[in-house]
Amino acid sequence: MLNKISNSLAYRLPVLYRSLLKYKPLVVGEPKASSAYTVLMMTGKSIIDMTRLAVYSIAKYWEEIPKLIIASDGSLSPEEIKSKFKFWPGELIVNHWQQSAVYHQGKNRINLLNYAESHVLGKKLAVILHQAEIQPVIWIDSDILFYEDFKKHIPQHNGFVCGGSQEGHSTYDDRVLNFYGNNLYDTYTFSSGLLIIYGPRICEDFRLEELLFHVSNYVHYFTEQTIFAHIASSSIGIPWTTKIIKNDHQDSQQIKPMKKKGIVGRHYTANVRHLFWRDSLFNL
Repeated sequence: MLNKISNSLAYRLPVLYRSLLKYKPLVVGEPKASSAYTVLMMTGKSIIDMTRLAVYSIAKYWEEIPKLIIASDGSLSPEEIKSKFKFWPGELIVNHWQQSAVYHQGKNRINLLNYAESHVLGKKLAVILHQAEIQPVIWIDSDILFYEDFKKHIPQHNGFVCGGSQEGHSTYDDRVLNFYGNNLYDTYTFSSGLLIIYGPRICEDFRLEELLFHVSNYVHYFTEQTIFAHIASSSIGIPWTTKIIKNDHQDSQQIKPMKKKGIVGRHYTANVRHLFWRDSLFNL
């Protein structure tokens, strides 16, 4: 009986935590040096509370402050988003994902635009490819929190690079794998929640327009992730294993906050999303 109550509270308490976190003062502390890295994120009305805390974890635990670019998914204006990040101590650029659409339209990437208009993860793909053609970027999903400095874990590179974090299990779009003839199930369990990516010809070199025409039904949730997994298989693969970015559900029914010692960061995927609020309240 007590165990059932405890398990129930593990899911119910985070609802309260989420409300309390709206009133948590986000204080960064002493000024920090700027870094040469650029962090890229996307947010909107449904996830702005998470994005705010994810960004705060970077400001609090990274020793150097990167340039931060946040794209709106269209559900909030850039001005509304910017007002949520007044605590950010570094350079902040907030724009609309449609700026990426205009960029790709200028390159006649019609199928990429169709994907972006049809699915939020298509917007994610378009935003990342836009910025990654201009500069190396570190993409961070809004459900990732950091608890230590990340700089020493960022791989050095010259030119084209693509790498991601490790998933607990393989989740791919088989249509993409079949198009490329790349059985990633035998390679790794890749997550596009955390990426490092740069390359001025990624769309062309990986035939993305042809691929996206081939898989024009965009309802599959892992199309975008599989594309990045394939691109990364030609580069550095997975530089961030689960030993660096925790990604599991072992404590999904635990009331106590995660012990953050030795944890660089954690990806709070859908099955442990409630723990995001628990750990944000007690570990940030």
